[in-house]
Amino acid sequence: MSTEYIMASAIITSAKHGAYVAIGLYLVMVLVFSLSPQSQQSFEAPIQVAHPGIQFEHHAQQAMADQADLVGVGGA
Repeated sequence: MSTEYIMASAIITSAKHGAYVAIGLYLVMVLVFSLSPQSQQSFEAPIQVAHPGIQFEHHAQQAMADQADLVGVGGA
């Protein structure tokens, strides 16, 4: 075997190992960044939002009160 062939083979082998290391580091970074938002979801939101049913219940009570006022005015 010639010296040039051995050098070329060593360079190619080194490049392959470097590529595998780079791909591995990239996959680790993607994994870390994709999991980090999920770990932050356990914290409570700074603004507490009322349950949507409460809003609808309030609107229904307001509509019933308005209707009672209209009936009271019409019946008087």
